[in-house]
Amino acid sequence: RCLGRAVTQKRGGIDPMKQARPPRRGGVYCVRPRRRPARWALYAAAVSMAAGLLSACVGQVGRVLAPEGFGGVPCMPEPAAESRDTGDPERPYTLQTAPPYTVALDAGHGGMDTGAHSRHVEEVAVCEQTVDALYDWLEKDPNYEPVRARENGVDLSIADRVKNVTERQASLLLSIHANYDGSTRQSHGFECFPTPPGRVYSGESLRAAQCLAEAMGQAGHRLRGGNGVRFAYYYGKRKKIVDSTDTKPRAEKSFGIVEQPHCPAVLVEQCFLSNSSDYDAWASPAGCRRAGRVYYEAVCAYFGTEPLPKAQAAAPQ
Repeated sequence: RCLGRAVTQKRGGIDPMKQARPPRRGGVYCVRPRRRPARWALYAAAVSMAAGLLSACVGQVGRVLAPEGFGGVPCMPEPAAESRDTGDPERPYTLQTAPPYTVALDAGHGGMDTGAHSRHVEEVAVCEQTVDALYDWLEKDPNYEPVRARENGVDLSIADRVKNVTERQASLLLSIHANYDGSTRQSHGFECFPTPPGRVYSGESLRAAQCLAEAMGQAGHRLRGGNGVRFAYYYGKRKKIVDSTDTKPRAEKSFGIVEQPHCPAVLVEQCFLSNSSDYDAWASPAGCRRAGRVYYEAVCAYFGTEPLPKAQAAAPQ
């Protein structure tokens, strides 16, 4: 216990119970009895040291398995392509490594959900016409097997769309949408949103998005956000959009159609329906067919196949 008294000089010399020491707090000091460490404290220290060694070993294994710059949970190497059913809920099947590649196409909205609309057109019509054009190109190409996440005129939940895509074991999913800005008619351009960083197929999704944005840029479309590729996250009902250079993994979810599939996925915002130039070039019937061709060439670039010549034009919708 703390004696709480100043050092005092006894008549016969220094009190042996209070050896002289540097004064503290204005000359007041405390004498604390020395105690032997309890056995439980020694056991706790040993357990702590063992846990530290185990953590270091696990971290070293993670650094070996994770690719350089990866910020999420390390992924195990891809299983053999012949084993399509992996038994892993995160990867129920393996992606195709040779043609024909299964490409899933999702027309945004559907049924009673018409999405955004302008005086020219409803968003759902743009989505379905573009998917039809892209589907035609992929169907003509023996390197691909296109599938639809939903049929035209039908509204499905995200879960049902993903179920359709999973049953067909798609190796890539494209979800087609169109943008709208009610505050100004000046907003225009293309942007796309791949599966965010830290997810299983985020790297391949980003590569697919880059192929799409590059193809749109070469076709003369304006790319929003610098390179046309961005990430979207929801904080409650508030949506936050960041550039593709922000690769920090976040717990917040993105669009369900790029979060839930078991393959690389990209959601595209084809153009702004609120901008007349964007509509003419990319949302009119001719614009939708044009976009379908551009997306087809981007898919070919992603999988490394040679696109069919433009002379084999898809039939007008």
